[in-house]
Amino acid sequence: MLQVGYVPVRNRVLEEEPTVAKVYQLEHVGLGARRDLYETTVRFYEEVFGWHRLRELPGELTFVGDGAGARLEIFPTDSPALAGPHHLAFSVDLDQFDAMRETLRQAGATLDEPYVNEYDDRIGYFIDPAGNRAQIVGRKAPLPK
Repeated sequence: MLQVGYVPVRNRVLEEEPTVAKVYQLEHVGLGARRDLYETTVRFYEEVFGWHRLRELPGELTFVGDGAGARLEIFPTDSPALAGPHHLAFSVDLDQFDAMRETLRQAGATLDEPYVNEYDDRIGYFIDPAGNRAQIVGRKAPLPK
């Protein structure tokens, strides 16, 4: 079943009361990478998570995805990386949590010490090659859809 979220939108031309636009799902997340780390960052998400390139304008932007609807748009920028507490979160099977941490370590990610939250989920943060903060989470029970 498709759940629909609603976002108020103000009509700036007519200055009418806000109307409601339907938002069906998150389409992608845009993630910047320093220009010299752009291709390295794209390859990182391909190699660590097994994602593949969906669409690309070489040197300008690359969409990578998991084939099941999750997508990142990676683009070169001079802006700062995504810093904590802001982060991306990637779900991993709880029994694969340690193996994914090792894969991240071997790929050159900087890892924080993992912890278990109040729901018995395992949480671990890492920094990708472009300096963006991200998380892997192994959930004891999945979040509701």
